[in-house]
Amino acid sequence: MLVEDKIYRLIKLLLYAAKEENTKVTPTKLQKIFFLLEKEKGVQLGLDFKPWLFGPYSEKLQEYINRLITSGEVDIEEEEEVIDPLSGAIIGYKKNYVLNSDFKPEEEEKEIESFFKEWVRKSKDEIMNYVYKKYYEYFDYSKIRDSVLGRLQK
Repeated sequence: MLVEDKIYRLIKLLLYAAKEENTKVTPTKLQKIFFLLEKEKGVQLGLDFKPWLFGPYSEKLQEYINRLITSGEVDIEEEEEVIDPLSGAIIGYKKNYVLNSDFKPEEEEKEIESFFKEWVRKSKDEIMNYVYKKYYEYFDYSKIRDSVLGRLQK
């Protein structure tokens, strides 16, 4: 299987696991769980994670999820408005990715499915705290570095 096909399949597997666990996958959760898949499970996907505004980020991974959205295999659920604290204007929406295609895991994917279920059950804050503690070098440019540090020190 080509690496590209494997990445598409793994994104769908993560969204399938989220559906099974009745939980949500935000863009941040998607990025961090795939980062952990590479770092802790040793699954080499060549996603080239870099330090970014909210910790490790892969532009390549974002391109893959965008293609799945464009093809209709993944939907975006927009939920809460994000308000600019200065102007009061709506500057965006918190969103979740939802699998919109028939997908069934293969037997050889059970181990990764279990890994995904373990992480997708956790809150975004739990995941961020874990990633920050273990991979703090990926938060060099983070806009939320101080708030994550504050939570860790409590």
